[in-house]
Amino acid sequence: MSTYAAPEQGIPSRLPWWRTRRGGVAPPLLLLVLVFGAYFLRLGQLPLRGEEPTRAQIAFEMFQRHDWLVPRQQGDPFLSRPPLQNWTIAASTVLFGNRGAWAIRFPSALAMLLTVLLIYGYSRIFLSRLGAFAGAAAFATFGEMFQMGPEAETEPVFIFLVTASLLLWHWGWVRRWPAALTWTAGYGFTALAVLAKGPQPPVYFLGAVGAYVLLTRDWRRLFSIGHLIGALVGAAVLAAWCVPVYLHEGAATLRGILTSDAAMRFRDWTVSDVATHLAVYPLVILGGALPWSPFLLAYLTRDFYRSMGAARPLALFAGAAVVLAFPTCWIPPSGQSRYFAPLYPCIAVLIGLAVARTAEAPAESLLRSSWRLYIYMAAGMMALAGAAMLIVSFGPRGRPDLTAYAEPPLAAAVFAAACAVLAAAAFRAGGAGPSRVRTGVLAFSVFMVVTFAGVLMDVRLRWAERPEADVARLKERLPSGERLVSFDHVATLFTYLYGDPIPARPWPNAAGDAADDVHYFCFTVLEGMNRPALPFAWEEVAVISVDRNHHTPPENVVIVGRRLPPPPGNDVAQHREPKLSRP
Repeated sequence: MSTYAAPEQGIPSRLPWWRTRRGGVAPPLLLLVLVFGAYFLRLGQLPLRGEEPTRAQIAFEMFQRHDWLVPRQQGDPFLSRPPLQNWTIAASTVLFGNRGAWAIRFPSALAMLLTVLLIYGYSRIFLSRLGAFAGAAAFATFGEMFQMGPEAETEPVFIFLVTASLLLWHWGWVRRWPAALTWTAGYGFTALAVLAKGPQPPVYFLGAVGAYVLLTRDWRRLFSIGHLIGALVGAAVLAAWCVPVYLHEGAATLRGILTSDAAMRFRDWTVSDVATHLAVYPLVILGGALPWSPFLLAYLTRDFYRSMGAARPLALFAGAAVVLAFPTCWIPPSGQSRYFAPLYPCIAVLIGLAVARTAEAPAESLLRSSWRLYIYMAAGMMALAGAAMLIVSFGPRGRPDLTAYAEPPLAAAVFAAACAVLAAAAFRAGGAGPSRVRTGVLAFSVFMVVTFAGVLMDVRLRWAERPEADVARLKERLPSGERLVSFDHVATLFTYLYGDPIPARPWPNAAGDAADDVHYFCFTVLEGMNRPALPFAWEEVAVISVDRNHHTPPENVVIVGRRLPPPPGNDVAQHREPKLSRP
């Protein structure tokens, strides 16, 4: 069992990382409660949106076809990213016995929990309980994580796998695990991360490891049988999927699945786009790490560097990982904040170190003065949020843009009371001592969970489009045994809700292009597109909204039609004018 050093006393401890000297397990237990409230409690309430139905539909088609190698959409290869996340979704739906939103999102929520616990365990090697808890709680309550953590997107699983490759390797390196175990953990999770999203993880892993080994001048440990074993394990994990895909589908399909998403980032660059992105992107990343990113300012002070002590290896490794990975997302003008999300755990580790050293700093130091300013501002923001909720919920209802945030009276009162209690606790945390700082971190973390998983989730639920009932009514209206086909690929939200396979056919340009057995068909019309003409007579059966949020009229729709026999003696294609109506 690995040990950790308690930097505040400088005395090594033989206790496991999840235990305390008094026999309690309070920090991990608090983290479990935070993650449960933030990511599990309301996991299935929000309708599927964005790319979630695409990931789910691929998993279902894999299960239906018993083809676990190639992601497919309506039977055609979907050259976007490898299928590891789709495997986890399929496994979750089998485990829970349904294909509802909760089961589909469970792998993402579980990945968030594992990432939080991994951050705590790794940080505990170098930091006090306060520092380790602060880093893990910061990651769990980053504003960016509230957006992607509880959704069936690839990022949460990808974040966990990249984090495991980095932190487990460094954990084993500093604790002198057997070399084969250390390198197997690093390369194995790197390979799994490649199977989740593509080629970036080796860049992250090898860059961080190479820089750390060079900076610490410990490069001789690279040359070992254990390193070779770890590299072979990683290669074997990749080969277990890549070789069968190559043999069955060919090199072009394998290359498309692995690299098509990443390749799109390096197309159509302009000087102005690059310059704008270089200026804005760092601010976007710092914004995604709010409300904890201001702690990174500590790294600009000389006194903070002098106080690192036993935690210097943590700062060196996590800092190297962040700095070396950043240009891969910063330079391409199409880089989005979620592309850098796999490094957010390393940012959280650095924040945990800053919090720990802030709590240990002298009362008159700049670090402690900065903490007091930060936590007093946080307390004011919490109190203001509670007051704003009371005003919006109990005040005049003349502003729709404000009343959309209103809660029922009881819920508004409870939220305001919780904000007042948490603000008072945070205000008291401005005093001296690690226990006060711990109270402030916990209070602000709870406020973030209550706000994002409570009030803001209610807002998202009120705005969300809900086409489930429309699709169910459509299926009831279609003749029994009648197969629905699509012209080109149809929106995956519709195929997911429809459930039954929908074969994709090429778009018909002439009446003879559509087979005679096509009676009911569907196609997607996106915002800004004109309704396409069909070369045969048909009538509208239904218009299904596939918008993320409700609009009147809907912006993105799936039109379901029925083919009509041509009028006698008239070969000209006709159709009845579609109407935006519900089924």
